[in-house]
Amino acid sequence: MTIIISLSISSYVLINPELSAMQLNSLYQLAAKFFESAFQYGSLLLVAFLLMFALSKKGAITIKLTAKDEYPFFTWIMMLFAAGMGASIMFWSPIEWAYYLNEPPFGLENFSREHFAFARTYSNFHWGLTGWAIFCLPALAFAISLNKKPDSKLTFSGIFFHQTHSNLLRLFGWLLDLIFILSIISGAGIAIGLSFPLIAQIFSSVLSIEATPWFEGAILLLCLAIFTTSVALGLNKGIKRLSQVNIFLIVNLLLFVLFFGPTQQIFHYSLESLGILVTYFIRMSTYTGDSFVQNWTVFYWAWWMALAPFVGAFIVNISNGKTLRQLIFGTIFMGAIGCMLHFMILGNYSFILYENNILDIPQLIDDGQSNQAIIQILETLPGGNLPLILYGIVMIIFLCTTYDSCVYVLASSSMKSMSHSPDVFIRIIFALILVIQPALFLVVDGLEVTKNILLLCSIPLLGIFLAMMIYSVKHASADE
Repeated sequence: MTIIISLSISSYVLINPELSAMQLNSLYQLAAKFFESAFQYGSLLLVAFLLMFALSKKGAITIKLTAKDEYPFFTWIMMLFAAGMGASIMFWSPIEWAYYLNEPPFGLENFSREHFAFARTYSNFHWGLTGWAIFCLPALAFAISLNKKPDSKLTFSGIFFHQTHSNLLRLFGWLLDLIFILSIISGAGIAIGLSFPLIAQIFSSVLSIEATPWFEGAILLLCLAIFTTSVALGLNKGIKRLSQVNIFLIVNLLLFVLFFGPTQQIFHYSLESLGILVTYFIRMSTYTGDSFVQNWTVFYWAWWMALAPFVGAFIVNISNGKTLRQLIFGTIFMGAIGCMLHFMILGNYSFILYENNILDIPQLIDDGQSNQAIIQILETLPGGNLPLILYGIVMIIFLCTTYDSCVYVLASSSMKSMSHSPDVFIRIIFALILVIQPALFLVVDGLEVTKNILLLCSIPLLGIFLAMMIYSVKHASADE
């Protein structure tokens, strides 16, 4: 069924790309205006709910999974961060602030000091506590479900309709799993839509080779080879090792930028952004009726929500032996800190380049040269091509860990019980499907298409997330 759904979405876009893109964009604008309050207030409510849940007696419940390994805390953090973020953060962290210069929030004067400060701060808001709370809720619901029903499927129907004998409920469960699959496809499409072209351009620049379709195809095959090998090796030998290598590389990359860049200014802007974030967090979380919110904040909450089913399912897969309190605090706070460090270092470094008239990043963005902007930012660092090469390698591994996790969850959802690991052949089939699917979207400028599909797929998740909150409170027993 997953194969049919995937091919159907591809066919719909490819048959008439211009018409489908126009229709999807119109639907996005309508949906963003109508549901902005639900996304904003609902996400804030979710943060409060999870923190209260973790601090309650229910937070002490231990996650007990059948035939699953227990991972040390730091290995666990590395795996969940690598799966949750992927290469997308490497695209957005150096340049996201520049996108916000055309739409100042809160009616701020355009290009004022306050506007620049909020542009830098909003990146930390969009990639911080709220986003990781959205990731955390499905993980919490899956963990509680598996504690109660160890043989249930790792899908929405596995939570709500395990072993039902009602045909009507089975149909409803099938619809929930359809939403589960569509959200994974749309979230995965955005990831590769942002990442793959940048990876190709980075290595094109390093090798001084024109980024022809043949070159891009070779880069895609390289990613596919790493990706499929890791998927075949499974969690311990594949995703775990890739995550450990990549966290080592990204820490060194961030330290390199921090200490070889304008360190004092980076620290200054980072502290300023944190201060604004703490002061204005509630206002930013309840701000509605503005195109900035509809085009950015709603998009980001929808993106996190679309990715949440597979990220949450993956997180619970690696959380055997952890308490629900550890699951919540580890996911929300460690995930948010990891993301915010990227924006504080890479984002503030690039802003300083702009502020000192070294590189006009907003103009490159306006000219549609986002990837070139990132490359030129990295070229200002010492070390020749070393920062570019390291950046490209980190992106490839991030892309692979995200897709590995995605494939593992999709393959697991095809199993009748969580106690069985998905077959290697099934994992490889899903790996091929999820690489081909977004690659087809790239042919028709799929970034905007997948962005629009993503929001539309996320709307039903609003109700499902509310149901998971109710389920978690009702079925988590402090006596476990």
